Amino acid sequence: MEPSIYLIKVNVALIVLYAFYKFSFSKDTFFRLRRGMLLLICATSLIYPFIDFSEWAGWNEHALGETITTVYNKLLPEVLVTATLPAASTEVGAANWQAGTWLWIIYGLGFAMLLLRSLFEVCKICRSVARSQRCSLKGVSVCRSDEIGEPCSFFHWIFIGAIQYPDKELNEILIHEQTHVREFHSLDIILAQLIILLCWFNPFSWLIRSEIRMNHEYLADKQVVMSGYDKKSYQYHLLGIKHTSLAAANFYNNFSVLPLKKRIKMLNRKRTHNIMVGKYLMFIPVVALLLLFSNCANKKTDKAQSDTEKADTVVAVEPEKKAEPQAEATLPQEKTDSIYSVVETMPDYPGGQKELLSFLSRNIKYPIKAEENKIQGRVVIQFVVNKDGSVSDAKVVRSVDPELDKEALRVVNSMPQWKPGMQKGEAVSVKYTIPIAFRLP
Repeated sequence: MEPSIYLIKVNVALIVLYAFYKFSFSKDTFFRLRRGMLLLICATSLIYPFIDFSEWAGWNEHALGETITTVYNKLLPEVLVTATLPAASTEVGAANWQAGTWLWIIYGLGFAMLLLRSLFEVCKICRSVARSQRCSLKGVSVCRSDEIGEPCSFFHWIFIGAIQYPDKELNEILIHEQTHVREFHSLDIILAQLIILLCWFNPFSWLIRSEIRMNHEYLADKQVVMSGYDKKSYQYHLLGIKHTSLAAANFYNNFSVLPLKKRIKMLNRKRTHNIMVGKYLMFIPVVALLLLFSNCANKKTDKAQSDTEKADTVVAVEPEKKAEPQAEATLPQEKTDSIYSVVETMPDYPGGQKELLSFLSRNIKYPIKAEENKIQGRVVIQFVVNKDGSVSDAKVVRSVDPELDKEALRVVNSMPQWKPGMQKGEAVSVKYTIPIAFRLP
């Protein structure tokens, strides 16, 4: 998979899943479920582009095709005829290549700057650990230093400044930070930071990290209140914490770093009824839609790559694109001058459709005059496969340009004998239609 396609899919997932989360779950009090949902959003966005069920889908498409064949047997794929790439198109391609290169350079610079910043934050944490004094507060191992402002934590390290806190407030701080440590909230932040590194240009990646950090604070605040401390006094404690520059650190879980208004509002929110847990199952169909989008995009990308590989040839056949059924194909079996529209066994080219497409691709040439005048379009040719398999009465039922029509008729009239159509065990004459698309790159 091309990196650009992967990035597009990841960013689409981030936007869709964040909007789904914000609309559905951001106001309930199932904080642990919300944490799991946010982690699933990150993991799903990174993984789902690699899930490809095109082989399974192809098998079902084949089975469906066999069923349709009983109604209209062997509907011919459209033949795509392309001209040699003009010089002007080459210049446009070079300009597009240069634009793409500059975009990747800008993306790489942003990635490198954020990576350096993240490494700097890790070094700052290591320096804080090295310069801090290890001690025990109420049975909890902490790192104390004059350089530390607000209480914070990173993995198993808890950092508290050298200032003296009242016993009650110190207990609340320790319970709060121990919750971060015990539940490995730093791992969530690392995952969110990886998402930001990959999709730094997408504001939704930053919003998701903000939601993850906010939910961590909800969990820790809830644990303090559940430990028996007064909700009202704890809120006053939060309001009294002095904010410092440490709050801007990427990887710390700070005691009081995020908007206090939201935290206090969530502390006082009425507990969401358990019956609302079922709405989290809505995540499954949303992911299913993303997978469908991803596989549809894979199919279009494969088709585009196939067209690109064939761009240096005069004639290219596009076997995946099916022809639209002609109006007469839906009519009941009727006989007009011994020429049928639909029969029990439709006429067949020697060797099957693959050989027919090969014959057309070898013989059709894009008319030079039409190429110079930049004429393109879809010519539909109808002809009769006679009882003896010969082709006759070829005519244009959908015209584009005399030059293109003439070339399509020339090749159709030069086809070898077919295997005739059969009706009630007898060979009959049958009308047949071939669509041929002439397109310039």
